[in-house]
Amino acid sequence: MGVFVKICGICSEGDLGQISALKPDAVGFIQWPKSKRYIEPKTVGQWETPEDIKRVGVFVCPTEAELAHAAQHGRFDAVQVHRVPDHWKMDRELFRNLEVWRALNPDELYHSESWFEYDRYLLDSYDAQTVGGTGKTCDWDKAKTLVKAINKPVLLAGGLTPENVAEAITSVRPWGVDVSSGVEVDPRQKDIARVEAFIAACREA
Repeated sequence: MGVFVKICGICSEGDLGQISALKPDAVGFIQWPKSKRYIEPKTVGQWETPEDIKRVGVFVCPTEAELAHAAQHGRFDAVQVHRVPDHWKMDRELFRNLEVWRALNPDELYHSESWFEYDRYLLDSYDAQTVGGTGKTCDWDKAKTLVKAINKPVLLAGGLTPENVAEAITSVRPWGVDVSSGVEVDPRQKDIARVEAFIAACREA
């Protein structure tokens, strides 16, 4: 298998259908109401995806109740959590059918003491006002070091585009890559041609 590809921040059923036809490995839906890309979990739950494409809900410091509600109604296969405090915990027994992904910037993960509590890690750039979709790359050198050091799958995100993703894959050697703003017309509409070019660049890298 080549690099795992996730297309995130999908905001319409039309975009989802066209993107699913391009066969990424995962699609992501923002579950943080403050985001421009927010979609209610009940809406996501009405949208169909092929069985071989993971459905990922993206959250910011969620409570267990929020996760349970969204996972049920959005029919997610995985939850991706951002900006959780050090003491944040979730009862994995309650979510045993879900993968749990932790998103951090490379500096946060480098100093983290909880490397092995999550199923996957996502390395992203940081912006105080947004969660992902910043259009800014993270530190690829630190990301490369972490990919080698951590015995868990690591996805690279932050500022990836069809033009630079092959270089990112060659430089960092991540398990997967994640894109949102790099394939958008605007925050709520994907540029399907750029999505196709991004996936093709990943498959060829």
